[in-house]
Amino acid sequence: MVGACLLTFLGTACTPSDPAPPTPSPATSTPTETAQEREQRLAYEAAEKSYREFRGELYRVLRAGGAKSATPKMKATADGPYLKYFTQLVMAYQGQGTHSTGNESTGYVRPEGYSPTEVILDVCEDSRSVRDIDRTGKQSGRGEIRKVRVEVRKEGTTWRVWDGDGKKATRCD
Repeated sequence: MVGACLLTFLGTACTPSDPAPPTPSPATSTPTETAQEREQRLAYEAAEKSYREFRGELYRVLRAGGAKSATPKMKATADGPYLKYFTQLVMAYQGQGTHSTGNESTGYVRPEGYSPTEVILDVCEDSRSVRDIDRTGKQSGRGEIRKVRVEVRKEGTTWRVWDGDGKKATRCD
């Protein structure tokens, strides 16, 4: 981190008429965000927003019984293997006459890695309240807790979820 220098020039022939104000203690001052820190923070915020928007849209589509293809919102927030996999999933739901009930919640989204064109997020997804219902009305599947490493890439000025890899977990912590 680059520190900032403050130079004070004191006039030797002048005497101040009022005493100098007290210098704030370091405990009360707030650090200044560097340009690089700001860029990284904004990238993480944009990546998380794309991730959350995609997941919200995915579950909306699954509750509706799938789709013939990825929705415009899915395409706007994801690409690559991630979009391909979930496009196949929504198409399978529609083809099999399956729909979901319930909602996924996100236990946490944590920054894990950064470059100007790629962000890695550490995510815990909790879909235990989600149930898959087949065309006969019977439950055919249920959700779980998964810890996922999500790769989000910058394409032009847009951050899109690109890939993800996860494993079943017992809790989000």
